[in-house]
Amino acid sequence: MIENFFKIDTKQVSVGYSNHEIICDDQGNPKDYKFINMNNFYERLLNRKKEELLGKTAVSLFPEITQEWLNVCGNVALNGEPVHFQNYLGRLKKYFDITIYSPQPRQFVIIAVDITDQKNLENALKESETRMHAVATSANDAILIMDSMGLITFWNPAAKNIFGYSAAEAIGQNLHNLIAPAKYHKSYNSAFSIFKKTGKGPAIGKALDFESCRKDKTKIYVQLSLSAIRINNEWHSVGLIRDITVQKHSADLLKQSEMRLIAAQKMAHVGNWELDLSTNKMWASEEACNIYGIAYHDTYLPQDLTRKYTLPEYHSKLDTAWTNLIFNNAAYDIEFQIKNQKNGEIRYVHSIGNLIRDDYGNPSKVLGTIQDVTNIKLKEAKILDLSFHDQLTGLYNRRFYKEELKRMDLKRNLPLTILMGDINGLKLINDSFGHDVGDTLLKKAATILTKCCRTNDIISRIGGDEFVILLPQTDRFETEQLIKRIKIRASQEKVASIDISISFGYETMVYETENVKDVFKKAEDHMYHNKLFESPSLRSKTIDTIMKTLYEKNIREEQHSHRVSTLCQSMGETLGFPEHKIKELKTVGLLHDIGKIAIDEKILNKPDKLTNDEWLEIKRHSEIGYRILSTVNEMSEIAEYVLAHHEKWDGNGYPKGLKGNEIPLESRIITISDAYDAMTSKRTYQRKMQVTEAITELQKNAGIQFDPGLVMLFIEKVIKTEVPVTPE
Repeated sequence: MIENFFKIDTKQVSVGYSNHEIICDDQGNPKDYKFINMNNFYERLLNRKKEELLGKTAVSLFPEITQEWLNVCGNVALNGEPVHFQNYLGRLKKYFDITIYSPQPRQFVIIAVDITDQKNLENALKESETRMHAVATSANDAILIMDSMGLITFWNPAAKNIFGYSAAEAIGQNLHNLIAPAKYHKSYNSAFSIFKKTGKGPAIGKALDFESCRKDKTKIYVQLSLSAIRINNEWHSVGLIRDITVQKHSADLLKQSEMRLIAAQKMAHVGNWELDLSTNKMWASEEACNIYGIAYHDTYLPQDLTRKYTLPEYHSKLDTAWTNLIFNNAAYDIEFQIKNQKNGEIRYVHSIGNLIRDDYGNPSKVLGTIQDVTNIKLKEAKILDLSFHDQLTGLYNRRFYKEELKRMDLKRNLPLTILMGDINGLKLINDSFGHDVGDTLLKKAATILTKCCRTNDIISRIGGDEFVILLPQTDRFETEQLIKRIKIRASQEKVASIDISISFGYETMVYETENVKDVFKKAEDHMYHNKLFESPSLRSKTIDTIMKTLYEKNIREEQHSHRVSTLCQSMGETLGFPEHKIKELKTVGLLHDIGKIAIDEKILNKPDKLTNDEWLEIKRHSEIGYRILSTVNEMSEIAEYVLAHHEKWDGNGYPKGLKGNEIPLESRIITISDAYDAMTSKRTYQRKMQVTEAITELQKNAGIQFDPGLVMLFIEKVIKTEVPVTPE
């Protein structure tokens, strides 16, 4: 019967038949086969005339035939076991269903059926499913499918993000019972009964906004779009749900127009794209086209079109990512900049691509998404800028300095000089005038440094009062000239009547072999060495400025300080102190209230009695005075006397509650002198006492507030010798 097949005219038939006889070697292994007969279609498959083939052997005609193929055919012919498989013939670009069987011993028949149309349909279906899966999993909107019973059969990751239910929790549940409030159930049940029969309903083909609820019972607003599909002769629905809670609230609170709401929704949208690797043509969704600012076309576009709108500096990066995706199966996850063709804006975009392979494992297509991330990138850039800058001065911070030092440690930057600077007296100024003044001083110093340095010099604030300047291609002479310029400009500036003084130290790296960390350490050491000589004189000047400022705030304080200083001097002379101690006692009397510089002048000049809070504020002045004076080495002892000048003999004073002889002698002398002058001077909140009244008060508080022995000596030797008290 096989002969009948070869007599059929198969010009219009896509089935090929051929009959062969196997040829074996001496060991009985297949080594070739002979053409016995074939039909017309098989002739076309081999692109040879029947006359050229019949009686000839396959190996002589087609040397490329493999032993594997000979073994397959030989096994059928010798053992009678048929085989069946599918094969793609690249030369014809067609798929075939192949059957090989043995009609009689040592012969085999090949039947080849053209199934190209069927395979193309299957491949198209797979590609469609892959594309839809990529869209569903990368979309920001929830995508779900509901069967004819109203039960969920598909639930994408975005649905979980919106509603809080995982796919396992949602699939099989009634959609409206799961996410819709009870108030919608009646209208839903009515509409769904119609939908089951007709595939139609009030929600089909429309976008409806309604209230919904998450798994945690949080109320949200969503936009639902439904479409109907026919599956197994039953109506199913596909839903697209977008969370519009933010937009809804904004509309309710701000009464936004419909156009603004639409714009806001589009801003959050993600575009999809697909590239056919065989044609190098690309399909892009409408939103993807909007991101590029090009007109939307529901057709494939040349791949070079999008590259054209990408900034040139990103071309190499894109090429590398693309090559790694196609040839190395690496992830395609890349950010780059484009120029929107509609408005000319430079935008940041983030694109992700997934490689699709055909049945043979060859790269076929790439499916991906693209999103405009400009706003996110701008926020990231702002945060990065803040992380590298000192917020007070606007200069670079320590973090940036460390990174820049690594970058500059190169031969081309030699000689590289590291210049260290330290603001002299900053703590003293903060304690005396407040941190606002100290901050102003730092900002003024930063401005001076910036104006004196070059644009490529790196100026950083690396500590509270410390600055470092990296000077590439700068030798020692140039650095000395820079320091001179800075000092000259600083000498022309003041903050709160205080000179701006900066101590500098530097070291220059000349050779590549030098360690940049050692260079920094030497610069720091030089700076601290110079500070030892420059800072004390500034602190002394600053204390003079503090006293002058205090006297300007309250002229009575100046008069009071001088009178107490005179009384302290007299007590020192009475006690037989040596000359240097008398001078010290006179100085401490003058400076005992220096801490009042940090007290609000409204409190200092208040005409009425102080409140409890105001009195607590006044009591801080002895501690503040101590901090101010202790910054000057030669005034460390005076600082201790100032700290204790409000301690009481019975231990009920402040700030430490010292008692008796625990209180320094000098402080006890100041306490008596200060109290006596306060009683015998005019005060806004109390009358001036007569000398006799003041003596009575001193005697009454001897052993309580005052050292009793010193009180007696003060009355007998200082007051009764008529130490002049300057009237106000």
